[in-house]
Amino acid sequence: MRERLDHIISKPLGGGLLVFSILAGIYLFIGKFIAGPVVDFTQGTLMGNWYYNFVVGYLSAFMDRDSFFPFLLFGEYGLLTMTPIYLLGLLLPLVFSFYLALHLLKDSGLLARVSYSVQGIFRHLGLSGEGIIPLLLGFGCVTAALISVNSLSSKREQLIVSILLCLAIPCSAQFAIILAISSFLPFKYIIVYLSVVLILFIVTGLLLNLSISGEPGTRAPSPVPLRIPGFFSSLTLALRASWDFLVDAAPTFAFGGLLMALLSYTGGFQKIHQWCSPITSGLLQLPGRATDLFMLAIIKKDLGAAEMYAAVAQGSFSDIQITVILIVMTLFVPCFASLMVLYKDRGPLIASLTWVGSFLLSFIVGAVISRLLRLGLLA
Repeated sequence: MRERLDHIISKPLGGGLLVFSILAGIYLFIGKFIAGPVVDFTQGTLMGNWYYNFVVGYLSAFMDRDSFFPFLLFGEYGLLTMTPIYLLGLLLPLVFSFYLALHLLKDSGLLARVSYSVQGIFRHLGLSGEGIIPLLLGFGCVTAALISVNSLSSKREQLIVSILLCLAIPCSAQFAIILAISSFLPFKYIIVYLSVVLILFIVTGLLLNLSISGEPGTRAPSPVPLRIPGFFSSLTLALRASWDFLVDAAPTFAFGGLLMALLSYTGGFQKIHQWCSPITSGLLQLPGRATDLFMLAIIKKDLGAAEMYAAVAQGSFSDIQITVILIVMTLFVPCFASLMVLYKDRGPLIASLTWVGSFLLSFIVGAVISRLLRLGLLA
């Protein structure tokens, strides 16, 4: 039976069905189940409700929440609130589930088949067949996908995939909002949105492949016989990898939380809001409320996406403005959690360049599309 199955999936049709089935399974497991009800409980209920209320309620009895030091500890971006909630409530379930799926696929021999099936397409972007896994995971959670990038074969390939994830892959929250908002838009504007994002993804991949030194990614896992994977051995490896992630990531997230708390306490966010308003209102020709969406997206993209859905439902934007905002929000800067992972794994230079580059590109592309749509040249 194993030899017959191996023969079937080695054919183009069988291999294509295998790729689709595995990728759909990974997406449903991590992008829907783990990033959905599991994270809703761990981040929303366990850490965001029970833990947060306990910490804030206990410390509030001894400290004034509005003073500087307590604000750094258990304020909205506090070291004892946001940092552990992000790490333990949001990232840990995603990290563990990814490593569990990865080790199960490796042990079964199926990962090698997936990589070989997409090798010919991805080589033009400088990627091996393995690159499809983190890109797919990005539709569930870009942060988890950035963590999974470390499993790729070369630093060059890791860099390309990381930039592509931060630039043109919407996370599950954004993707769900995009699907919901599409019901408000005529079909022609949906085509404009999809075409712009897809073209930028391909062009960016081609440019990165040409500009980054080194050989394009060509490695795929060595073929191994298909077999039933060992669950407990994969579970042990996933637990070990998740613990290593926590040890490495905790200091970086603590620093990021401290920085955001300082900006919030000193009024830095309000100043940033004032700086961005002329850009969104003048360059993108959007109402002032759009600035709030982008500010929330910097902190966490699903916050910006949720606020955008509320604004669209209230009729705050026209069809052209909705299309422009969707494009800008997709290309916009990585959320705080993704930025911290990028900073930890790729270094401060790459993280800064990616953040600034995506910020500028999103507004430039948004401004161009806004004017083309208003002139009737795209839809």
